[in-house]
Amino acid sequence: MGEGLRRTKTALSHFTPFLRPRKRGLFLALVLLLLETGTSLAQPWPLALILDYVLGTETIPLPVSGQVLLVGIVVLLVTISTASRAVTAFRRYLLSKLGQETVFDMRDALYRKVHDLGLDYHGARRTGDTITRVTSDVKEVRSLLVDSVVEVGSSFLILIGMLAVMLWMSPSLTALALVTVPFLFLAVRRYRLALIERMRVVRAKEGAIASVIQEAVTGIRAVKIFARENDEIDRFRKESRDSLSASVDSSLIEAKFSVLLGIVGGVGTALVVYFAALQVLAGTISVGELTVFVAYLGLFLSPLWTLSRQVNQIGKSLVSGERIIDLLAAEPTVKDSPDARPAPALEGRVAFEDVHFSYDDEAAPEVLRGMDFEVEAGSRVALVGVSGAGKTTVTSLLARLYDPQGGRVLVDGEDVKRYTVKSLRDAITFVPQEPMLFRATVAENIAYGKPGASMEEIEEAARLAGADDFIREMPEGYETLLSERGESLSGGQRQRVSIARAMLRDTPILILDEPQAGLDAEAAEAVETHWRTLTAGRTTFVIAHELRLVKDVDKILVLEDGRVAEEGTHDELVSSGGLYARLYALQEQGRDPVL
Repeated sequence: MGEGLRRTKTALSHFTPFLRPRKRGLFLALVLLLLETGTSLAQPWPLALILDYVLGTETIPLPVSGQVLLVGIVVLLVTISTASRAVTAFRRYLLSKLGQETVFDMRDALYRKVHDLGLDYHGARRTGDTITRVTSDVKEVRSLLVDSVVEVGSSFLILIGMLAVMLWMSPSLTALALVTVPFLFLAVRRYRLALIERMRVVRAKEGAIASVIQEAVTGIRAVKIFARENDEIDRFRKESRDSLSASVDSSLIEAKFSVLLGIVGGVGTALVVYFAALQVLAGTISVGELTVFVAYLGLFLSPLWTLSRQVNQIGKSLVSGERIIDLLAAEPTVKDSPDARPAPALEGRVAFEDVHFSYDDEAAPEVLRGMDFEVEAGSRVALVGVSGAGKTTVTSLLARLYDPQGGRVLVDGEDVKRYTVKSLRDAITFVPQEPMLFRATVAENIAYGKPGASMEEIEEAARLAGADDFIREMPEGYETLLSERGESLSGGQRQRVSIARAMLRDTPILILDEPQAGLDAEAAEAVETHWRTLTAGRTTFVIAHELRLVKDVDKILVLEDGRVAEEGTHDELVSSGGLYARLYALQEQGRDPVL
């Protein structure tokens, strides 16, 4: 229990900032809780008064008839019941409102954290598991912060009130009722740890299920092309079956616990009723007092059972809480240094000085091993090399998607770490190999890199990218809603929309990752025509599989084993007979090297 209490305190300390803005609402809930406790304590007494003074032989302490007293007691009964229901209903509404607001703030904080964390964090974790933490785990924590805390508080107050009244009525019967309490705590201790372990498995498996679904839906084209539907269903069923098994185990533990609580509570009630009946027969207490005491005993045992169940519920919620804390506590590896400043208007000069980098600081081999090169502002540079040579890594370090373990990346002679991350990335446009389009209108997709762009600017960018004609032929033109990932467009159309986005963004540094990848000859020719317009006046890095596309660039950097093996123009490198010349010759012969 001590370890459980420590974990609960730790979790609550992390989540206190989400409750602090709602302290007035929580205080009002506490007041309502006290009123609710008062009405619960008052509920058995009208029946006791009827049994003793209306139906029994006790002398009425007021100068009224039995009929008038009965009417007054009935009115009191209705008043207490109505007040109890009203207070309970308002408390539940208030707590539901506070809980939903807390969920909103927690999800907002988690989603911000998801965006703050770098690619290294997301690359090491399953996407579905992260989604589960932001969605369903938050609901479990809401139960801990609002429902469980209030239920525990309510049960504790009712318990104290009932215990005080029961001790006042009959200390001996109260002591008898307390005999069962140690057995309740022993039951909690026995089942709680087993339940927590099962819930850890359940939450992890639910994250795995979400990941399987996310991967299958995102890659649905590949699934269908390779006819792997049955394999994906088998993957899903395996993870789902594991989750089912853990959930059933959890339910079985709770069922056993509930049965045990019923046995303990039943034995305690039977003992009290037996000895209380003997006291009634002996004339020690009245029938009304027996009724009130038995009612209080039920109300006394109920919060005890609630506390016992809530200890288990808190344990289950703590599993989700720990998963959320793990995400909130994660620190991005790429972040602004204390002396970072916004980047000025950049010219676009880029240099790498003895840059060393690996995607795992300890285990993975270095991808870049002393990378050195300089690029003048406004020049077009091609990055060429076999697969794994470090082409994409170079552009990722330039945009500070990662930081190198050694050496420096410079823009305009300044280490990129001296600039704020946002201002640096605002100066760089990235056109990926697979265009990233969203379920939004064509205009919104083009303006994604420049929020607030006018319609005239959007249309001009589309015209320069060769996208204006086909966009205007769409049902709603620029207001046509695209499907998720732009699947309603052809590959060439998606690429041109992506180029239009880059045209509109108009930054001094541009990165093109395989701009003709996956396109047919006509679409590839159109992209080749428009990318020259796009790169004019910008420092441009082109990762190219088709070497003919880079014949006219200002400089070609040939990467091998994490270093620059060769650099120069196309003609210079072909005539030198080195790695580039061999790669180019292979492509000219129709033999495609792995680039």
